[in-house]
Amino acid sequence: MEKTELIPIQKAIMCFSEPRIYSPCLAGVFMVEGKIDKAKLEAVIDTVVHENDAFNYRFTYDENDDKVYQYKVENTVYTLDERIASGNTEEEKLQDIRDMIAEIRRINMEGNFKGEIPWNIILFNMGNDKYILYVRLIHIITDGMSIGILINKIISGYNDAPVTGSLNMTDFINETFEFMGSDEYNELLNNNDDLIRSHINYKPFLSIPEGVERKYAKYNDFITLKKDKLNEICRKNRLSFFHVALLMAHTMFSVVFDRTETRLTIPIGTRKKKHMATIAPMLECYFSRIELDENKTMLENTIECRNLNLRESKTAPIMANIVLEHGMPLECIVTYQSYITNFGEEMPFGEAKARAFSDNGMMDYYYSNCLCLSGVETNDDIILTLRTDDMLMDPEQVAKGVKVFEAVYNCLTDKDMTFGELKKQFAE
Repeated sequence: MEKTELIPIQKAIMCFSEPRIYSPCLAGVFMVEGKIDKAKLEAVIDTVVHENDAFNYRFTYDENDDKVYQYKVENTVYTLDERIASGNTEEEKLQDIRDMIAEIRRINMEGNFKGEIPWNIILFNMGNDKYILYVRLIHIITDGMSIGILINKIISGYNDAPVTGSLNMTDFINETFEFMGSDEYNELLNNNDDLIRSHINYKPFLSIPEGVERKYAKYNDFITLKKDKLNEICRKNRLSFFHVALLMAHTMFSVVFDRTETRLTIPIGTRKKKHMATIAPMLECYFSRIELDENKTMLENTIECRNLNLRESKTAPIMANIVLEHGMPLECIVTYQSYITNFGEEMPFGEAKARAFSDNGMMDYYYSNCLCLSGVETNDDIILTLRTDDMLMDPEQVAKGVKVFEAVYNCLTDKDMTFGELKKQFAE
């Protein structure tokens, strides 16, 4: 059993906190209504597990050198993990599932770095042909099998539909180490030297509380924006809804933390296109960095934000190991995508129907040294959630942030004003 150290991207997504070693997990939840062939479901998941070596990875922490190591085991199998939800009403059963998931999280957190299986795929039976399909992967192995792709594989396989092949995680790890020692990598560093130095000198707007017991960070509903009122202004000015949300985020941090300049981290696809869809969605990132102009209107600032964003996304990818080596803070990560599908969208699941299920009580909680603002775009809305531990951004600041989003929304859809005028509305 050969053990190797983690690669830089894995270190980047592993949190060091109490009880010393901890890694966040990502979760996906589906509500399934109708008859389920449990033997077939078990076989489909077992096939997915066998065909993707990410499920064979285990992790251990060595106290002697204070490092985490990974290694592979052979022939991991899946046996259907079905659990019965208790309660008289649907809400009581959902709460029982939340409670069971909370206990699963606790057990997994303790075993993640003791060589135990770092993932769960569980079918919670609510009775009357209603189920919750719950998928949870330690963040380190989502580099080998993202939540969305995993669930799509399960659903496609169960529907006897073609299943897209996945790349080998072992190959990806080896290629990453090879790339870090290549001329291509050194050229990337040289080409971006000025940019990297600029970001190293950037002064962060968040600070990690010292001497205070950290709380778990969790996602909570932040704000929902109606797309119909933004459609015309976006179309006229060639703005995407993402760029609007990004400008709102910059404005929020500028106002709430009294900043002239803000930097947000945006994860993008990996260096090699063949890994784009299946492995390491956060291997590269770029920084959306802007100093809002108090004399320009919010629409003008939005257009400038878009222009900077388009330029940076094409020319300035920052490798995760560069961030690590230089201690660049990832203050707020902005993700604007859906790892699964639009919430509420139904899809066939054999004779049953499945739909992505949004329930914050079933999502993973974890310590975090950065905020995460996530956007999911549906046909009608931009649904934004914010992950915080109430310390990096306390409840009063979050509430103020919501009002800033609303103010910018009103500027773009009703009556525009300069950033200076908008700031005066929030002056204490």
